[in-house]
Amino acid sequence: MRSNPNTAHESVAALRDALLAPTPESIEACLPGLVQAAASIGTDDPSSLHALKNELRIVRDLIEHGEKLNRGLARLLGAKMAGYTATGDAGPLAATGTISITG
Repeated sequence: MRSNPNTAHESVAALRDALLAPTPESIEACLPGLVQAAASIGTDDPSSLHALKNELRIVRDLIEHGEKLNRGLARLLGAKMAGYTATGDAGPLAATGTISITG
């Protein structure tokens, strides 16, 4: 059984929207729809697949830019908290904390 191409596009659009104002819950809520759409997408409409590829590229770019932003903020925070190393790089942040698992 093939999924409706609109379902795949809607799933990717929902993920893209979730990435614009990310919370773990909003992103996790998108995953089942993406998995289902990916598992059942057909190759009947090449133009639809090309559009889906472009939408996925946009999502990938959002994730990569978010990762770069987080790394930059971690560097700034490291410099503020730990100073600078002899090479002039920001000091590493000490990873302290606890893990809480619910469910």
